[in-house]
Amino acid sequence: MTDRHRLLDDLLDRVESTRTAVGDRWPYHADPDGGVWATTDDGDWCGGHWVECLRVAGRLSGRRELIEEARERTEWLRPKLERDDMFRGHRFFYSAARLHAETGDDRLRILALAAAYAVRSMAMPVNGAMPIGHQVQVKSTTLASRAIVAVDNVHPNLMLDWWAARQTGDPAFHAGARAHLDLTIRDFVRADGSTVEFIEYDPDTGGIMRAFTLLGAHDQSCWSRGQAWAIAGYLRAWEELGEARYLAVATKLFDYWWDRTDDTGIPAYDFDDPAAPDIPLDTSAAAVVAEQLARTLVLRGADSLARGLTDRLEPMLTGLAAHTTPFGAADPRPAGMMVDGCFNQPKRFANRSELLWTLAYTLMALSYLEDRAVPV
Repeated sequence: MTDRHRLLDDLLDRVESTRTAVGDRWPYHADPDGGVWATTDDGDWCGGHWVECLRVAGRLSGRRELIEEARERTEWLRPKLERDDMFRGHRFFYSAARLHAETGDDRLRILALAAAYAVRSMAMPVNGAMPIGHQVQVKSTTLASRAIVAVDNVHPNLMLDWWAARQTGDPAFHAGARAHLDLTIRDFVRADGSTVEFIEYDPDTGGIMRAFTLLGAHDQSCWSRGQAWAIAGYLRAWEELGEARYLAVATKLFDYWWDRTDDTGIPAYDFDDPAAPDIPLDTSAAAVVAEQLARTLVLRGADSLARGLTDRLEPMLTGLAAHTTPFGAADPRPAGMMVDGCFNQPKRFANRSELLWTLAYTLMALSYLEDRAVPV
């Protein structure tokens, strides 16, 4: 069984060592041998994840200055409000929405609501699909379009829908989310439970123009982080809407995943790379799933309908802990580095590294279990 408190302490140490290392920059991915962070000046797609790391660390340690630092960085993200980018959902949910729940600051609520309506307005008129956006920001890729949809979009694009629906009662948020979820089931989920990474739609007819991958091994393969976003997205949809079909999809996707990993659930970056077994793992994909499993366990109270999934949380945390420094007393690296994350294997970009969002999602999962509650 995982020593959760030890793992949590190590991750909180990593938040602190990261703060010291990056200063006013934003952490992105770190060299696995020395733990030196590559940084950005604007947070790229995962700036909200660093804000969430600071919030969680501040709350668990009782250090108000970390909450204030999280609030300040949220203001730094404000210029991205009008950026036509699917990751606004993550960016402002993990910053403004969660900090509003933490602090009660109505300015943060207004910022999160503005982002929620902006993201919801991205839906393609022809079919309700939530696209990646023509200003989507991920430094390892160059794809951007209002007609291209990613399997990931059932997670980042919909995060603010769930929050804003509760805040406002506006039915557009649930209706829009449901339209996108159902289209993704129809077009992205294969019969065997694997998923397509990208589909480009004809903006006039809604017909499929092409299905392809950028981060996977080939167009017919299954990129594991995309599968992770889909598992987490459908579990969250079941939580919010209570519709059994979304749990059924999440279970189908998770069964595909579990059948193709060892007993810790840490996947290869792609389930179908012909170069296996000499390919990178992706601990960040496992962390995405673990966060949602922890949320489901806490909020559903180990609901028997989801127990086949939530029972896998403990092995996954054990697996993530096994990839977390230190590896023995002689390990000179900072504590809490979660290595073996694969950002972009086709470009050999940070493909065996520490990734900021691995830290964020694992820290979230442990914080839920610590509190037996979820902020929002």
